[in-house]
Amino acid sequence: MGNMVLILVTGGVCFGGCDKDNEEDPLGASKPDYNMLSDLSKGESSLYLTEWEWVNTAGVTMKLSFDRQECIYTYQENTAGNKTTTKYTYNFTYPTVVLTPEKEDESVITGTIVSGRITQADEATFVNAQEKPVWKKLTRKK
Repeated sequence: MGNMVLILVTGGVCFGGCDKDNEEDPLGASKPDYNMLSDLSKGESSLYLTEWEWVNTAGVTMKLSFDRQECIYTYQENTAGNKTTTKYTYNFTYPTVVLTPEKEDESVITGTIVSGRITQADEATFVNAQEKPVWKKLTRKK
């Protein structure tokens, strides 16, 4: 009986320490989230089909979606609120994108894009002709 208990205890200790699923990083470091989107900084990719966004905790959303020659900026107060959209044509040469509004009474907006960082999402900031920020910093989602 004593031998059987010893075998069970020894087996439990051996098999209990072999669980690879619960293995922790010995230094306690977290693993980085890699930016898997195309690197715009190399000049080989365009803004076509990219989407940029800023959302706050109150549900305010700013989104900029690019097509082949145009992009649409959408501002929404909350998920149930009205959407305001503005259509632009654009010209992109990394790191600068110039947005020309469809309506003549609106101003041209110039954006600066930061891309190519391995562990950080691409970001874009936008200013008007007076160099004043017009939107929050947008982060690339696709």
